[in-house]
Amino acid sequence: MWDKLTDTLTNVVYAGVGAAAIAAEKAGELGKVLVEKGEIAAEQGRQISEELQEKGRQAAKERREQQFQEMLEAMTAQERDALRRRLDELDELERQAEEAAREAAEAAPADNVTEIPCPHCDCCEDEQDQ
Repeated sequence: MWDKLTDTLTNVVYAGVGAAAIAAEKAGELGKVLVEKGEIAAEQGRQISEELQEKGRQAAKERREQQFQEMLEAMTAQERDALRRRLDELDELERQAEEAAREAAEAAPADNVTEIPCPHCDCCEDEQDQ
């Protein structure tokens, strides 16, 4: 069940990213074509290109959200409960990782450099004395 859900979510994400990439690419091409034809100034071309790219990204985002919503609606109550449990587990793991990173940062020396003396002789100690 998780494999199917994971595959579906992965496909949704890939579809959204692909759509955004294609939209951004086509918007950039359109802006370049207009500039090359001299129909608009270069600055206007850049602005139009950026606006079109943003619209493409927004449309792709909305499509991904719509697909995700449709997928959630198609899930059974048991599948949704399993997804909630898994998301809760992931949230807890993320919280633990953040806490561990914070503890590690607090435990690290201020200059973040650890001196390791030479085990064979006192050469490192002599350099520190100077």
